[in-house]
Amino acid sequence: MITELGKVLRIIRINVGDSMRDMATKLNLSAAYLSAIENGKRNVPEDFEEKIKATYKLSEKDAQNLRAAITDTASKVKVNITELSDKRKKLLYALSKGELDDDTIEELCQVVERRGGKL
Repeated sequence: MITELGKVLRIIRINVGDSMRDMATKLNLSAAYLSAIENGKRNVPEDFEEKIKATYKLSEKDAQNLRAAITDTASKVKVNITELSDKRKKLLYALSKGELDDDTIEELCQVVERRGGKL
């Protein structure tokens, strides 16, 4: 499913007459990777906004739209759960849906920290 960032990138491409492959080449990415970013299957690279702005000389309005789209897209965490056990999947689902109360979350955080994890 295309993200807000994907929509903005497509508009930029249309405005300058670039294909996805053209944009990917200009950004030093593969077309497949750019497509994955647009569809929310890959996280937005840290320097992505600067690369787009430098490559396409965006107007202030387009730059603002790009920033908002990156913020929207980047705020969604992508986690590949295909190889996780059922218990791990259930825990992730419970966390993502807000099904755990604050006390339980605090206990889980303490367990993670005791085991050397970073939060």
